[in-house]
Amino acid sequence: MDSLIAANSKFCFDFFQEISKRDIHKNVFVCPLSLSAACAMIRLGARGNSAQQIDEALHFNEVSKDKSEEPNDPQSKSEKEGSATNENEVLSYHFGNLLSKLDRDKSYYTLTMANRLYGEQEFPICPEYSDDVIQFYHTTVESVDFRKDSEKSRQEINFWVESQCQGKIKELFAKEAIDNSTVLVLVNAVYFKAKWEKYFDCENTVDEPFFLSEDEKKTVKMMNQKGQFRIGFIEELQAQILEMKYTVEKLSMLVLLPSSSEDNVKSLQELEKKISHEKLMAWSSSENMAEEPVAISFPQFIMEDNYDLKSVLQDMGIKDVFDETKADLTGISKSPNLHLSKIVHRSFVEVDEMGTQAVAASGAVGAEKALPSWVEFKANRPFLFFIRHNPTQVILFCGRVYSP
Repeated sequence: MDSLIAANSKFCFDFFQEISKRDIHKNVFVCPLSLSAACAMIRLGARGNSAQQIDEALHFNEVSKDKSEEPNDPQSKSEKEGSATNENEVLSYHFGNLLSKLDRDKSYYTLTMANRLYGEQEFPICPEYSDDVIQFYHTTVESVDFRKDSEKSRQEINFWVESQCQGKIKELFAKEAIDNSTVLVLVNAVYFKAKWEKYFDCENTVDEPFFLSEDEKKTVKMMNQKGQFRIGFIEELQAQILEMKYTVEKLSMLVLLPSSSEDNVKSLQELEKKISHEKLMAWSSSENMAEEPVAISFPQFIMEDNYDLKSVLQDMGIKDVFDETKADLTGISKSPNLHLSKIVHRSFVEVDEMGTQAVAASGAVGAEKALPSWVEFKANRPFLFFIRHNPTQVILFCGRVYSP
């Protein structure tokens, strides 16, 4: 599973950089793990170049093929269908373990990853494929009538996503986004909500300026608190890194804040270009971060966005699955004409003062008595954040706050 987590992290930064560079003056919030799992569902039924392109773009070709990590099935499908299915089994097995691990911890936070494939009913889905998707990816493949009733299909998909995401994500597909030419749609929606281990007292939330650039600023609700937090400074980027934990420490938000400059957006761009899985691991290590008394100012924000990822993934090298003449998805359906019409990613995050008051109270009292020298972390300019599942070290979300 460790090799899958490393592959997901590498894809996380590749994908984040591809999304970020398209509009530097835009908030970004994505769940690369959920998208990676969704693409793995496609990979499960892809063959030939279609499979190879997905493997390379998502670093699936770096996932361990250790026999001891494969499903314990003496009559594995690999003996019948060749090495492509063998690799699929291992990849799916690792994903199944990882998603189950996340599910076990979900009593401490709300994390809904809604992945589902919708296929045109004229393209019958292979029973073996359906079985594996249910077993490993905790979802199903649904047959709908895109050709004769695309509007009904659109409403059905939107209703399912809304019900999965506690009503927070509505109208995933706008009218006419799905038409009678649609044959296969991959839906990937994510909703996240968690409580801070150390809450921000609402009485300390004040209106303060957030500096978008040297000449532009806006007033935001800035939350404030003082306490013991892990914090560090990244010399090569001239940026602070702060860890804020969620309830029972299962999750953390890592915030990367460039030093204030004449061009805050440019400073953030430089950070985005240099960040990687290996560097974030080093920057957030105990060698670089230490527990210190920190005075935090952090903005409230709600971010919701909808990404049509077809062009993004094509630019990352996944091309054939979207091409009717080149796609080989014969592991999903024996029809040679099946190809992926659309892949969309919708995300929602809300950051506010909510937290576990009992945990924060005793720490705050002790810190005030000690009268320490506070390290200031004032997020009043654009910054990056990453939400990490600490037991596995997998990055669940990555985001850019340009304008709260």
